[in-house]
Amino acid sequence: MRFNKLTAAFLASFLSLSSLHAEEEEHVYTYWEIHPWHVGGQFLRVGKADCRRNQGHMYYRKTQAFTQILLPINYDNFFIPRIEYNNVSFDWSRNPNFNQKNFNVLQSSLAFYTTALDEWKWIARFDYNLQLDHMKHPGKYSLYNGLLWGALKIHRKWHYHVGGLGYVGLEGGTFYPIIGADFAPNKHWFFQALFPINYSAEYKKERWTFAFKIRPVKERLRSGPNEPVPKSVFSYAAYGSEINVSYDIPLRLNAEIYGGVNYGGKFYVKDGHGHNATYVNFGAAPYFGAALDFGF
Repeated sequence: MRFNKLTAAFLASFLSLSSLHAEEEEHVYTYWEIHPWHVGGQFLRVGKADCRRNQGHMYYRKTQAFTQILLPINYDNFFIPRIEYNNVSFDWSRNPNFNQKNFNVLQSSLAFYTTALDEWKWIARFDYNLQLDHMKHPGKYSLYNGLLWGALKIHRKWHYHVGGLGYVGLEGGTFYPIIGADFAPNKHWFFQALFPINYSAEYKKERWTFAFKIRPVKERLRSGPNEPVPKSVFSYAAYGSEINVSYDIPLRLNAEIYGGVNYGGKFYVKDGHGHNATYVNFGAAPYFGAALDFGF
């Protein structure tokens, strides 16, 4: 199977968890030239954040490793299965519900990408998350995520984005619309405002990209059955802004480092039935991270 450069560039950006934007230049690649099998990972470390109203302090950290592969149906339609391991550290010094600080999660997902509709690109993705310490009780320790995201070319420099994402499980569920636009005035600059996924201004020079980004962070997990309040659920949400530097060998390698300030936010801890919530506001803290995506 053969791919033009538009499709190949998009697939590379999607495999590295970037955007739907791609330069529309014609070139043809065979299946193996786009390096369809990818492995990689990333880590994020948020420093000490003070909680309001004398409620102690907290740390948040996340480490990820993944593998995924491109499976084409035809020239315009592709499946992308993915397996991902995540280790999350949530350390709140005055947690009344549980003492557990580390959580291990296995995520399996399947994405479908299509360019079959004229001037549109679409992604549909479903994720299943299971906490590895409680695999014998998947009903209580599973989270389901869904994403539907489309980009419409309204001008050679503009795309309009629309869709939705959400989750259900762990005593809760929610849905967010996706809406926004991107603008590429030339081959160096790219701007995107896409609620609630990505906000960025990027400058590209050869294989290097320098960017200012706003990074949303959201987590939802459940503690074990032997805690002071058994099977408690916690949810963490925050935003930060960062300087991001990445190096890209098209279709083969993407590496990035970033650092900035997490503005703080709100988390809550509930009992095992999703009731009796303790809501905690927390303040700003520095953060940094890195990511690597390599294609074979």
